Amino acid sequence: MERFSVFNPSTHFQLSEADRLALATAVTPGEHVGDRPESGYAGTALPSYYGASRKSGLDAIAFADCTDGTRKSRLNTITFAVPTNDHQTAVEKRRTTTILQQVVFKPDARFYLAFSALASLSLVVAIDGTSISVALPVIAKKLNGSATEAFWAGTSFLLTSTVFQPIYAAFSHIFGRKNVTLLAVVFFLTGTIIAATSVNMTLMLVGRTIQGIGGGGIIALANVILTDLVPLRYRGNWVGILGAMWAIGSVSGPVVGGTLAHPYTWEWIFWLNVPFIFTSFIMVFFFIRLKPLSIPFKTKLQRVDWVGSVIFVASTTAILVPLTWGGTMYPWTSWRTIAPIGFGHAGFIILGYHERFVAIEPVIRTVVFRNKTTNIAYMTTAMHGMVLWSLLYYQPLYFEGVRGFSPVISGVALFPATFTVAPMAIVAGIVISKYGTYRFAVWGGWACTTLGVGFLCAVNVDTQLVQILLTDFITGVGLGR
Repeated sequence: MERFSVFNPSTHFQLSEADRLALATAVTPGEHVGDRPESGYAGTALPSYYGASRKSGLDAIAFADCTDGTRKSRLNTITFAVPTNDHQTAVEKRRTTTILQQVVFKPDARFYLAFSALASLSLVVAIDGTSISVALPVIAKKLNGSATEAFWAGTSFLLTSTVFQPIYAAFSHIFGRKNVTLLAVVFFLTGTIIAATSVNMTLMLVGRTIQGIGGGGIIALANVILTDLVPLRYRGNWVGILGAMWAIGSVSGPVVGGTLAHPYTWEWIFWLNVPFIFTSFIMVFFFIRLKPLSIPFKTKLQRVDWVGSVIFVASTTAILVPLTWGGTMYPWTSWRTIAPIGFGHAGFIILGYHERFVAIEPVIRTVVFRNKTTNIAYMTTAMHGMVLWSLLYYQPLYFEGVRGFSPVISGVALFPATFTVAPMAIVAGIVISKYGTYRFAVWGGWACTTLGVGFLCAVNVDTQLVQILLTDFITGVGLGR
């Protein structure tokens, strides 16, 4: 098949019967026959812009046979030729005409409203995830909680958010993007109300956990829906805007939390989110229209990878929980730290076999790990999250516990590490979309991040605040790119 790996539309050649048969029966890259039972949803997860009408703002280019034996686009702005064979049958020609389509992306009012809903949800989740970091000491004191409970009030949100993101993405493929997104918003709203009405730390932990379940779904599905709505060529701008909204929420979160960090006003850290969540729910309900699969609900339930979902949640939790208490609640050499991590890794081995050979609709598709570039991107994304959330949660504790700053001043002191993220995310997205290259952003971003975090390692009680702020600025520039 190597001779078909490079296709030059300007070159005209004749295909033999054997060549045409080889092309028709060839296995596409990444496809391995016999991996698992055939999915009932194969070929259904097409982006929404395929086959869209003019009313949606997305047009497909029609093709016509030309007198010179080629087939050209009727749209003058995009013209290219595809060689045809005089011996092709009429059926083969019609099939070629159907396959050869070019997408033109024209956002309309409905798209902008739908994207606004996704952006506002990302903003709310970012604010909620970061605002509580500077207010935890006040909340724990008001609710008579311990330092450990205060720590878990923040960690429980991040833990459940991380664990449930792949599950939401897998479920959205079966039950529909819109329905699963609405469910995530309901979870997030419920957790917000529980946290705002908490009278003790137990209720606060329950509320934050439910918030994390909903927030993880919102984070995952916002990006999934964006890939359905926007073709790859134009996606950089919109991903940059979505990332900028998250960055703005991360910037304003500590300031909002610090302003409301008072024994009689801390509840408003959560109540302020309710109007935005409710409005976003309405916008998602009315303006996101992605047609779900027309099959019985019972059949959808049977296609869900329940076993894989349970193994994934249990294994991820078994690894993340001891990582949070290692070195604080228990030593790193304690069996309470080592044993859960070992069980978690064993669970992932079992999960890999199950997803590869057993599951019909796997929660984690092993095909995504067959590309080296993709694996590196996953690894660097995880490292990016570690650095960002460490800054957002631990620097306020340093400012308040070591420097003696108030919650408001702590939030402002964190500004250099957060306010630079949004502008850099927007700039990177625009440049990537315009020039079609992304390596400069990756290399430059990690260089600045490494430099800034390296300087932070030298910070001590005698380090001047200006030096810390300058270091945070360098780190923020890197994280935004």
